[in-house]
Amino acid sequence: MKNKKVWFVTGCSKGLGHALVNELLEQGYMVSATSRNKQALIEAFGNESEQFLPLSMNLADEESVKTALKKTVLKFGRVDVVVNNAGYTHLATIEEMSDKAVRELFDINVFGLLNVIRAALPIMRKQNSGHIFNVSSLGAYNVGPLSGPYCATKHAVKALSETLAMEVKQFGIHVTDVKPGFMRTEFFGASHKTDIAEHSPYQDLYDENMDFYNGQNGTQAGNPKKAAELYIKVAEMDNPPESLPMGTDCCNGIREIALNTVQLMDEMQDTASYTDF
Repeated sequence: MKNKKVWFVTGCSKGLGHALVNELLEQGYMVSATSRNKQALIEAFGNESEQFLPLSMNLADEESVKTALKKTVLKFGRVDVVVNNAGYTHLATIEEMSDKAVRELFDINVFGLLNVIRAALPIMRKQNSGHIFNVSSLGAYNVGPLSGPYCATKHAVKALSETLAMEVKQFGIHVTDVKPGFMRTEFFGASHKTDIAEHSPYQDLYDENMDFYNGQNGTQAGNPKKAAELYIKVAEMDNPPESLPMGTDCCNGIREIALNTVQLMDEMQDTASYTDF
């Protein structure tokens, strides 16, 4: 166990985070698992042990994040892998989603992720090693009605990950942007919020799209256990990829968008060149 990497994972009480912590513990890794609810972690994985540290952490509170990482270093001596997994979706039209709801979504999905990165990097730079996984989404490429603010957060995570990889490569730190497709988790169940106004002019659009999302529950092609196994395989690579799609649906979706983008650029080439000197 002494040669096993130390993992720091956010959002571990359910979904992919839960599956990842389970797999890490089974394979003998040392794991610092975080959630707003520490008791939920204890009920899921057991009490603190030589191998496991459950931590209550508020992603939106920078001091809470710093404290969690300090406790991890105090217990395990280092942090080798960070997985910025925590996040949620809030489905609503752009018009009807409140300013408060949008800001709360960005607080967790983007600014919380940045809090973890800022707290982890000094530790990793001192070690001259480390690996940060940031979970974006197929939604960083493929947007749809009701998902605008959520997809905007995932676009942000993608851009931050790609930039961070360039900045920290010199310190021996790897960054991987993870793009899960539809995984068979609670993501479209209890893990998402919705907003719709009474007598909304968007009611038909809302009904159509919510039927689609609700229909995904229990039928998603993505296997959380296999996703957890893939995280570990990639973390053990000498030269891990900076972009990690998960699921055939993700690869197919991104490929289709890429091909459509190339076609659009071909069509717009003459128009775009109008602004050249």
